[in-house]
Amino acid sequence: MMTNIKAILFDVDDTIFDRAGAQRKILRLIVRELHDIFAGVDEETALNAFFESDRLSLEEFYAGSSVEETRAARSKGFLKLLELSEDFADKITEMYVKSYPTIDAPVKGAKSVIRNLAGRFQLGIVSNGFPDTQYRKLRTLGMEELFDCILLSEEIGIRKPDPGIFWKAAELLARKPEECLYVGDSYEADVLGAKKAGMQMCWLNPGGLRPSAEVKPDFEISKLDEILEILE
Repeated sequence: MMTNIKAILFDVDDTIFDRAGAQRKILRLIVRELHDIFAGVDEETALNAFFESDRLSLEEFYAGSSVEETRAARSKGFLKLLELSEDFADKITEMYVKSYPTIDAPVKGAKSVIRNLAGRFQLGIVSNGFPDTQYRKLRTLGMEELFDCILLSEEIGIRKPDPGIFWKAAELLARKPEECLYVGDSYEADVLGAKKAGMQMCWLNPGGLRPSAEVKPDFEISKLDEILEILE
């Protein structure tokens, strides 16, 4: 075991919760239930339009848009890409927010990894996600009670990669940043943020991305359960 690591902090989306997988499931539900609106639109086209709109709205979120603005932009953009009336955007947002976080969609190995580490290390969450969905995701996964602290950007007013959100997590756990290992999938938000905060960083990089920036993670894994080998 790496004796200098006392706490392990995790991102949520695409680190322990399969965001894309959950979105696929909820979009199929939305298309089926609102079949009159989506008549003539095949499922894959609708999914691709939603993923593109989601990507664009998240860029707006990271640029400073509020949760409500981000969600509204995503639903409207989704319908616009499909050349459908934006009048149904509020209904789609409502259905999405209600059902999306109730999808039990763990990243492969996530439940066993978190349960393995709980009790051996202090565990925490540091996420840029929205509070009304992030807590429900963790509850759906059966993980919420396993974390010693949960820090969400919209609750404390600091978003990754700002090192402040990482420092706040270390403070809540009464640990120095260098005693914390952060695990996340985003190079920009997670690797750059955690390293700037002085934490050790494990990058979950299943796609084998190779960013041009010089900042390197301490560890790189392609599957989440590989973290257990690092911590032996």
